[in-house]
Formats: sequence, structure tokens, C-alpha cells
Amino acid sequence: MTPTSTAGGNATVFHFVMVKPSHYDDDGYPIQWVRSAIPSNTLACLNGLAEDARRRQVLGPDVEIRLHTYDETNRRVRPEAIISMIRREGGRALIGLVGVQSNQFPRAVDLARQFLAAGLPVCIGGFHVSGCIAMLPELPSDIREAQALGISFFAGEAENGRLDPVLRDAWNGRLAPLYNHMDDLPSLEGEPAAILPWQHVRRTSGSLSSIDLGRGCPYQCSFCTIINVQGRKSRFRSPDDLEQIVRANYAQGIKRFFHHRR
Repeated sequence: MTPTSTAGGNATVFHFVMVKPSHYDDDGYPIQWVRSAIPSNTLACLNGLAEDARRRQVLGPDVEIRLHTYDETNRRVRPEAIISMIRREGGRALIGLVGVQSNQFPRAVDLARQFLAAGLPVCIGGFHVSGCIAMLPELPSDIREAQALGISFFAGEAENGRLDPVLRDAWNGRLAPLYNHMDDLPSLEGEPAAILPWQHVRRTSGSLSSIDLGRGCPYQCSFCTIINVQGRKSRFRSPDDLEQIVRANYAQGIKRFFHHRR
């Protein structure tokens, strides 16, 4: 896949579009609410990591990284509008479908098809991809079929600079079929704060933002994917990290949180 350059040939802009997909109801419609119950922690974490990558200018000092976040559980996602925006503003792009669980995977692939048809690279991450790689002897047919469409996959957690090569590869038109970090779980201490823009927070019941202070679990429950995806050792953010998360959210007027403990 070659780099996508849009209107005006503006090759100094890179759009990173992060979409948390919903899932279909029994009639085939994406399930949405006016206000969702809780914020998407994966979207918050990835947005925080992307903000940090933008600050560090991982694509070089001459490239402007523009971040766009969508949570389909409380907001309609219109691929044609996103594609038009990218073409209007120019530059290259990466579409990231984040935090995709098994029941959301069909919806994620359907969204991906529309972006791929417009020549935009797509990468899917989340528990479905990570869990299948961790627990199954071979990839299931739905993932293999999605790979055949040209969709890239990210398995594992994106902290510790692991988002950087994905952004660089997308910028250079060389997105890998799979980024597999399942065998190397990162430390969370000192990592960028998970944060959502205010427009997302106001769409949750009670205007809640997200805090995740730990991942992994020492227990051996057979029904749970956590121990296979996030490991059997608990990893935690530091008290200083917690302060940073609270201050970053407070700076945009957010004072209430939902604590994601995994």
C-alpha cells in the first residue's frame, strides 16, 4: 500500500483517526445511546499515547499530526464524512479501530471496508485480535478474511513507544499485516495519561472520564480473557501518574471518573 496523499498534495499533514466501534443488534443496526454508560478506556489510552507521539514529533518536525476520536456507542460514525474531511484537509492518514471486542469485530470490519475502498490504511486492535492470538492455535477465519482485505492488526498493549512504528509505517505506506506484542507486556509507570477530549466525556452518563491504574490479574479463572491478554502479573501506574491523569482532565473541566481495573 502506498502513502495516501489527498487534496492539494499536502504531504505535511497526517490524520490519525481513532474509532471505537459499536456492535450490531439482532436486526443488524449498530447499537448506540444518546449517552453511553461508561467511557472507552482503550480510546482514552490510545488518545493519550497519540497526543504524546504528536508532542514528540515522531513523524518529524515538518509533519503536523491531527488526531480525531470517535466512540460509536454514543456518536454516529460516518466513514464518508471522515473520508471527505481527510481529502479536504489533505495529507496522509491512518484509521485505527480500537478496543475491538469479539462482538464488535464484524462492525469493525464493515467500517474498515469503506476506508480501504477510499485508499486509506486501517489497523484493528483490541481483545478479539489479542485474545485469539494468545489463546488459539491458529487465527480464526474472520481474522484471516480481514487480513486478506488488507487490514492490519495490532495485538497487545501500545505503551512503551509501540504506537510510534505503526504511525511511521502508515505515514510511509508500509503498514505491516500484524504488530504482535503479546509476549512483552509493558510497564505502566510513567506512561502518558489516558485522556478523552471533553466532547467525548459529555456524551457519557454523568460526564465521566476514564482512569486505568492497573492491568493484569494473578488469578486463574478459566472463563476470563484478562490473564491471557494482559498477563497473570498485576502492573500499576504510580501515584504520580494518577496525579497527572487527574490534573490533565481537570484542566478541561472534568472532575468525575470511571476506574477501569483489569
